[in-house]
Amino acid sequence: MARKVFFSFHYSRDSHRVSQIRECNSVSQHFTLTPFLTKSKWEEIKLEGRKAIENWIEENMRGTSVVVVCYGRETATRPWVRYELEKAHREGRGILAIDMSGMKNLQQAVDYIGINPLTTASDANKRPLSNFAQYRTYHWNHDDGRNNIDEWIEQAAQLVNR
Repeated sequence: MARKVFFSFHYSRDSHRVSQIRECNSVSQHFTLTPFLTKSKWEEIKLEGRKAIENWIEENMRGTSVVVVCYGRETATRPWVRYELEKAHREGRGILAIDMSGMKNLQQAVDYIGINPLTTASDANKRPLSNFAQYRTYHWNHDDGRNNIDEWIEQAAQLVNR
């Protein structure tokens, strides 16, 4: 059975870059992905308030083995990204971070490096998730993400016995 994977990212800035990652052959052939939210659906959920967003995250994380946080320049500042990572940690899911700096968006603009969200999300004792050896960070371009993401996801799951 294919692993179910949840992608966490800054929706308005990085959705095109994340779609490039989600749609590469390695991911699409080997893993079951949580639904990709359309802009209109995200706006609809946001209008319903905090509880609606939490419910959407809960529903879409259910049954996932791994959370992949794809980050750009502003991702670490997003409260829902932090919420998703801290939830994944509490629930014992695998987590991996992918630095998207250098990837182009729909307008062919290249994003600059941002702070790794694993350094801003924390456990119940306020320790940054970046301190946990089972959570790894990769660079999409420099670490040949297109050919290695399936191994990264498998390893993230195995490191937490999922």
